[in-house]
Amino acid sequence: MLSNTFLYSQENDSIKPRRWAFSAGTEYGGIIPTNESLNFYRHKAYTGYNFQFLKQTDGSRDWEKLYNYPQIGFGVFALDFLKGRDMGSPYGIYGIYNAKINQWNKLKWMYGVNFGISFNSNVHDFDRQYYNISIGAETNMYISASTGLYYEIGEHFDLGLNVKYNHLSNGSTKVPNKGLNMASGQLSLIYYPERIKPIQSDTIYQPSEKHNTLEFSVFGGRKDTFYQGDNRDDIKLYDGYEYNVYGADLLYMHQYSDKSAYGLGVGVNYDGEYNYQGYVVDSTLYRKKRFSHDRLLVSVVPTYRLMIGKLYVTVGAGVYPFKTTRRYDNNIIFQKIALQYQITDRLFASFGIRAYNFHVADFLEWRLGYTIIKNKNRK
Repeated sequence: MLSNTFLYSQENDSIKPRRWAFSAGTEYGGIIPTNESLNFYRHKAYTGYNFQFLKQTDGSRDWEKLYNYPQIGFGVFALDFLKGRDMGSPYGIYGIYNAKINQWNKLKWMYGVNFGISFNSNVHDFDRQYYNISIGAETNMYISASTGLYYEIGEHFDLGLNVKYNHLSNGSTKVPNKGLNMASGQLSLIYYPERIKPIQSDTIYQPSEKHNTLEFSVFGGRKDTFYQGDNRDDIKLYDGYEYNVYGADLLYMHQYSDKSAYGLGVGVNYDGEYNYQGYVVDSTLYRKKRFSHDRLLVSVVPTYRLMIGKLYVTVGAGVYPFKTTRRYDNNIIFQKIALQYQITDRLFASFGIRAYNFHVADFLEWRLGYTIIKNKNRK
């Protein structure tokens, strides 16, 4: 009896598909001169190395079919700026989402998005006369996007050639933070112990239930600022203060497809930078209250959401309709993007960035929320 049980267990293990695949890649490219400190920087070339652990999907969950059986996983990377050693030697870890756009026999057209964290960047330092304003912190967000062609070599290997974009930024937790942008060509090799085939089903696909939801959430963050007013030349460049930002939002979303929803959010938040102003006396920077009482900012944010299983990508373009602007204030119009994970059917957490002018980070948002109302959409 025990022998039969053992043999049955071994048989199940032997037929269980090996979903994990492994990828190694190298890239060569250059820094994109997107700010004044990089325009005349001579050593823009760099190389990069990465290793990835990829999990294949087979359509056993509905979202896997909707997104054409993507690969998910995690990876590690390192960048070498060759002659530009003063840029540092960033390395880090990131999450992976790869998916197929099209396939012609053994040739595949793929795209990938990575999001993670990097360490060991060399930062702007006025005292050391290192004036690169791209990076203000050793620890940064790492974002990359790529697309390219992969060719199947036998049963176990894919050889790929990609074009790739990389971005490092700390989200204005430390200034200066103009961001470091890079473009490259990438060569990669993927090893599949076993290629997973999509599950074939005779059942007719039934769209999932769609919902109208009302979500309440609270968020917090912190931003670094620098003084831009009168007598600025009397103090150290990028001298300023750090401020807290926190608030609460209500967001109504209408799901109109298995992948997408749109809606409108309203919120109220406290922004320390908005409630203080700096001034310089005798080459020293001070700050004082701008208003007799703290003022809150009301926001209105039209929103779009892309849903990938329990992971949501939410983007919005909002406005502070009652904001009193002044010289050097951020615009009343802002943009935001966030990754949201559904911990339960109702409880969620998200991490995102709020920006203005579509490219300047204002602050990072750490958010926790709850779906108050979730009604089935009958349309």
